[in-house]
Amino acid sequence: MRVAKNCCYMKVTNDKYRLPVAVADSADELARLVGTTKNTVLSSISHGTGTYEKVELK
Repeated sequence: MRVAKNCCYMKVTNDKYRLPVAVADSADELARLVGTTKNTVLSSISHGTGTYEKVELK
């Protein structure tokens, strides 16, 4: 599995503040932390829905 460098995946609160609930280095790791599937995390990110985000780090 290839992990993109300089990014992280987060589950955030579903309000205007979008505060982090869980942070991980990969979508797979985040899915395990929050009890869902990697597919759910990636789909939510690509469609811009839900409470998952991919954050590019500099």
